[in-house]
Amino acid sequence: MKKYLFTALMALTSFVQAQTLLEDQFHFNFLALNPAFAGAKGAFGMNAMLGNQFNGTIRPQQIYQLFSTDGPIQQGNGGLALQAYNSNIAGFNNSGVKVDYAYRKQFGDLFSAAIGADAGFIYQPTLISGLGIKQMYPYAGVGGLLSAKHFYVSLSKPVLFINDEGLFNSKKPFYSMLGLSLGEYDGIMFNTSALIESNKGVGNNFYLTGKAWFARKFGLGIVYRSQELLNFNSRVNKIIPMAEYQVSDAIRLGASYDAKPINYYIGTASSNFQQRGILQIYFRYEGRGDERNENRLKYY
Repeated sequence: MKKYLFTALMALTSFVQAQTLLEDQFHFNFLALNPAFAGAKGAFGMNAMLGNQFNGTIRPQQIYQLFSTDGPIQQGNGGLALQAYNSNIAGFNNSGVKVDYAYRKQFGDLFSAAIGADAGFIYQPTLISGLGIKQMYPYAGVGGLLSAKHFYVSLSKPVLFINDEGLFNSKKPFYSMLGLSLGEYDGIMFNTSALIESNKGVGNNFYLTGKAWFARKFGLGIVYRSQELLNFNSRVNKIIPMAEYQVSDAIRLGASYDAKPINYYIGTASSNFQQRGILQIYFRYEGRGDERNENRLKYY
């Protein structure tokens, strides 16, 4: 019994020092990394993401749910967003909710600049109290965004203040992101973004995303990730394929597959918590915005 309890605690310790689920699944939702993205797409939208894991049965097990909604307010000078998630990855349940606000200034047809802030809480178990007890941890963060027709620059720290006693709270990452869009808006468009995640006490994590859109109807892309595990002096490198299809002007469907989720080591390479592949299903509803505006942020 003590051996299994130790195994569970070690798996939990390594798991919770990673990003929360919102940040980890950012490739369909940049708002998770930077509150300044609130309202940046120019129209009201809702996103739903479901993570499914195949654990030896025909029917996959749903291990997490994410929801986000955002849109412009104040005649486009502001943006407001709400995000929430629930996760059972590795068998440990945690959840969270946060709100985001952004103030945006347009500089003619050249570019726009925005600053944003978020506030929310993480609801999770505590090691001190045991796995059966949960506690709420409030937090807040900030971010800035500079965007033009063919590029954007994003700097953010979505967790700036938080109680350090929580399980997910050992990391307060700083995100630096650069995006570039090439090609024809109504033809073949290629969008790429590079992200650096900086944390104290651990090496930087790197993410590179590339996505090709065809007539804004069908998109294919990949995400390359290089992530360092805290306390284990090891790095995980992987590629996540993804696809999106614009069903109508308002509805978009997508999917991605992570065949190599992070394993949670308990001391030896032969003794670890083995994660199976995770299939993420993505749904987006978007209201009508200014159709004359070629907003490429919708297609990264």
